[in-house]
Amino acid sequence: MTAELRRAEAHFVDVATLLPRVVAARGFEDAQDIAAVLQARVAAVVLRDNGAGRSRRTPRLVAGLIPRAIGPMDAALHHALAERADLIELRAAAVLDQALLAGEPWTRALGVAPRGSAASTWHHNGCAIAAYRDRYAIIGAKPLGAIPQSTAQRLDASRAHAALVEAQRVADVHSFDAHGPTVITGLPPAGIRI
Repeated sequence: MTAELRRAEAHFVDVATLLPRVVAARGFEDAQDIAAVLQARVAAVVLRDNGAGRSRRTPRLVAGLIPRAIGPMDAALHHALAERADLIELRAAAVLDQALLAGEPWTRALGVAPRGSAASTWHHNGCAIAAYRDRYAIIGAKPLGAIPQSTAQRLDASRAHAALVEAQRVADVHSFDAHGPTVITGLPPAGIRI
């Protein structure tokens, strides 16, 4: 439940407003685990409100997936969580870099790594996919693996899919910029009707 509330905060959802709203939405008479019911309701709201690009604000996520710890906390705890976030980011980068070096098939879906300023954006999005694969122990050629099994994985899969689309977009734009427009051979000269 706490992790789901942190995820909501990372997506700029006002938890103080959200929690009473999801509690009042329906009763708990048949619930065996009230916290699990609340967790599912909060996750559904975050998924609905942030799915399909509806949110214009970039969520505060570590490696594109894990909610950053924000809000009031002890300074030592904040420092420890910031260090953990850095380690997770380093792990995601290492997983991606190793997969690229090994030529793993799933990395082809990212497109060709651009050079220059676009490289950072491409790599950042690739790290989100690598973190998703690492978190859910995905192996094989599909970048995002099989259909997600849980609500949390569906939300993470949605974020990883958005990162995949962005990496492909950046690679495509860079490819166009670097090589000019694609010329298709074998077509009749302009002005000739087919």
